[in-house]
Amino acid sequence: MRKVELRMNEQEKYEVIKELVDHNGNKNRAAEKLGISRRQIDRLIIIYKEKGKSGFIHGNRGKCPSKTLDKSISEDIILLYKHKYQDWNFSF
Repeated sequence: MRKVELRMNEQEKYEVIKELVDHNGNKNRAAEKLGISRRQIDRLIIIYKEKGKSGFIHGNRGKCPSKTLDKSISEDIILLYKHKYQDWNFSF
């Protein structure tokens, strides 16, 4: 099994849900602590029981945004701005 590293907010959710499930805690108190609804607490409990710690990793982690420009295009734009259009502002 691979080691799962969670970010700070994911780790906090994991710890609260783990404590809730292990010690049969109060769902309303856990919802208040995380700032989410009771329904989301129920959903996180199901994820914890099915997937464990790896279920708390955000689904978009490691993916690039769809609007990301290619690195070469970005460099071309910067070069044009520095050399050819140095006296112009961005609205032109």
